[in-house]
Amino acid sequence: MYEFHSPTTVLPPLSASSGSPGKSKPAGRFRRTGLVGALLLGLTGALAGAVTAAPASAAETVSGSGTDARADGSHRGGYGKGHGSGHGNGHGNGHGKGHGGGHHGRDKTVDYVAFGDSYASGFGGGPLLDACRRTAQGYPTLLDALPRVELDSDQSCAGATALTTDPAPPAGPVDLPEQISTAVSANLLNRQTDLVTVTISGNDVQFGSVVAACAGPVLPETCAPAVAAAQAYAETAVVAQLQASFAQIRRAAPRAELVVAGYPHLFEAAAPGILSVEAQNLFNAGTDALNAVVAGQVGDGTFVDVTEAFAGHGIGSPDPWILADGPFALHPTATGYSEGYFAAITAAVDVERLALGGKGHCRGR
Repeated sequence: MYEFHSPTTVLPPLSASSGSPGKSKPAGRFRRTGLVGALLLGLTGALAGAVTAAPASAAETVSGSGTDARADGSHRGGYGKGHGSGHGNGHGNGHGKGHGGGHHGRDKTVDYVAFGDSYASGFGGGPLLDACRRTAQGYPTLLDALPRVELDSDQSCAGATALTTDPAPPAGPVDLPEQISTAVSANLLNRQTDLVTVTISGNDVQFGSVVAACAGPVLPETCAPAVAAAQAYAETAVVAQLQASFAQIRRAAPRAELVVAGYPHLFEAAAPGILSVEAQNLFNAGTDALNAVVAGQVGDGTFVDVTEAFAGHGIGSPDPWILADGPFALHPTATGYSEGYFAAITAAVDVERLALGGKGHCRGR
């Protein structure tokens, strides 16, 4: 069950499980259906409609967008297309078909691994495929549909954080350090990997609690301190973990293009809704600050700012690409994933050039 905090409650940021000094942990982790869906459900009185995670031991076959997809039976596995000689079953904890025959010449493919939270998993875009709430509309799947791209492993998991935080799977989702470790141990992230994508850190700064602190017909006194606390936590604990995780990715896949996609402005800030216009602007500014913090850790990779792609399509706009209510509230629609995330990533990264063995961040974004 999800834990809902009233709009007047400001929680300290989530802490790492290590219990480091100065990283106080809230009583009970605020785990959501993805990033902030349960918060909006609580605010609108629809919490009972939220989706709960399947236990890690529950193998299940589910269908989405007309295509059957078999869950791997746990949060930990992700999807994977293992490398092998010839064609057959993939290896590692994911599932999929293996491929062999070398990586050169005109048959060269872009070997791709995806990490992240609900904004990477596609939560809100369509039917849920597994316990990590991936969908066929998530940008990893959309990238996989490109002619030369092979999605070797999709480790993204709704609710994931950059830091390892309690509860561990199956009670909670698989966080970024565990996602990376799983891909490395299964040899799905390796020296043959060409492309790695990541979207992470919204759950670390408790976007949901910040929205709760900012909710109301007028700007509450709790809003600005909540935004400031989230930014401070991002600049300290989250920065350190992102540096460590990105370094681990580079060690495991030294030739891969690292592409880190940020978060959109959730609100159009044109009319009051669950937040006042002033609070919407303050929250959007907090998103910009978080994006800047994450972008600063990408190094020689590519940070993709999706705010421009989503401009004019926030909550409150005539054509929103962000869901305002229901079990997937505050997540992109299918159009948001395709015309927002996928379009922004492919505009920033030349996938064809990656297939030819070059770096792909050459499109000026």
